[in-house]
Formats: sequence, C-alpha cells, structure tokens
Amino acid sequence: MIIKYRRLRKDDIDQLIAFFRDLNHEGAEVSFSEVEKKEEIESWLNDERMHVFVADYDGEVLGVLRGKQGKVGRDHSCFLTAATNKKYRGHKIAQNLTKYSLSELKEIGVKIARAYIYSNNAASVSTILKCGFTSSGCVHMHHYEEDVERYVDDLIFHKIL
Repeated sequence: MIIKYRRLRKDDIDQLIAFFRDLNHEGAEVSFSEVEKKEEIESWLNDERMHVFVADYDGEVLGVLRGKQGKVGRDHSCFLTAATNKKYRGHKIAQNLTKYSLSELKEIGVKIARAYIYSNNAASVSTILKCGFTSSGCVHMHHYEEDVERYVDDLIFHKIL
C-alpha cells in the first residue's frame, strides 16, 4: 500500500466531513469530531495560518493533521491536531503524516510545533514521542472520565524544528 502525504484539497472536504462524523460517533476526544460543516473546512483552505495535511491512499483520506500557526509575533509556532481513520490505525499513518507535516511546516518557517494529548490516549502519546517530541508538562486533572472513574491529564508536547 503506497500512501501519499500531501496538503488538503477542496475535493477532500466531503471525505473529511464523513471522517469527522465517524470520529464523533466513535467518541474520539479530538477537536475534529466537533467539525460538522463544510464551510469550516473550506475556511481552513483560505487561512494562510492553517496548514492541513492528509494521508491519501488511492483517493481515500486515511488521516489528517492540522497545524494552526500563531499570529504575528507567534507565527514561529504551530499547534497540531491529528486523527487517523479507525480502519487504518496501527499502520504508522499518524507517525508518517506527522513527520511529513513537520517537514513542510519547517520549510515555511515554523520553528516549534506543539501538541496537547490526553494522558489516556496511549497510541497518540507513543506516536508523538516517536516523532521526536519532548514532554513539556501537563494540565493536571484536565477532566473527569466517568467510564473509568478517574481524572485525565492533558499532556503538553513540543518539538523544535
């Protein structure tokens, strides 16, 4: 399986809406699961500080990574959010997409990338560490998880590009 990593295109939007809806139904705790309207994704394409990359296999979007670059004075940094289609998890798509995206962000002058990941998301923590990120701290007891009856931290990671 040859996966291409590239920037988001307008013709990917319908797939992303369906993908984000699936994330929502799955109960995934990622901000993409709250995206419901095509117009929101279209606005990303028109925002010079929003950098969205996808993993594409034969026209199917398998994963997405969004980098929100800071405004003037903070434009040296980018905040990352990523998700992989449930059917394709465990195949290093998120890792490869992250590495590709970091390379592209570095090319446009981003100096540091940051990510916040819930402490109960072992797969994402593992992925971000394999991409060379360093733990920067945490938001202790970020929220309470009823199903496991414990608090979850929001872990903070960064990588100098």
